Amino acid sequence: MSFLHHPAFQSLVLPLALAVLACLLLRLAGPRWASLGAALGLVIALAIWPGFDWPARSRVQMLPWVTLVGTVLAALATELHAPGTRALGRVRGRVSTLLLTLAALALAAWAAVGGSLLLAQLAAMLGSVAGVLVLVSWRSASITPAALLPLWLHGIGIALCLAGLPAAAPEGAGGSDADDPYYAPRWK
Repeated sequence: MSFLHHPAFQSLVLPLALAVLACLLLRLAGPRWASLGAALGLVIALAIWPGFDWPARSRVQMLPWVTLVGTVLAALATELHAPGTRALGRVRGRVSTLLLTLAALALAAWAAVGGSLLLAQLAAMLGSVAGVLVLVSWRSASITPAALLPLWLHGIGIALCLAGLPAAAPEGAGGSDADDPYYAPRWK
């Protein structure tokens, strides 16, 4: 297995690097655009892995699409100066991004314990880009509620997928009920 196909790279390093790069590039367009970098980094990371499947046959395949639509709506709202595009301020921005990061890490733990490695990786992707937003909020007061929308939608989608997972089979029952219904690794 190559480094690029390793689950830790796909769920932690790649989204983190893309979100940092997107935040830095969007900073050139203005401070209110910089907070959209995390959502853009997440969308690009989702395009690389697991990809945009159409038609989406499961709830997990809908997650990248929901995140993409949320990011487009947030960018449109930012461009039109719609309500929710005013900066939260330093303290509320830090608290909001820290809560999002903690929620993403809790979702990753829930998914890992609940038996879905794919959902755990998707939640870890959310946690890594939310960590970038924590750093952005620490540096400036430019975090907007509109920029947090795609990330919260992604997290809510993961929680709904986790809630819909079938219950695991009792110990010793055998069978494939204990397998992750979403995870189909592509080992190379």
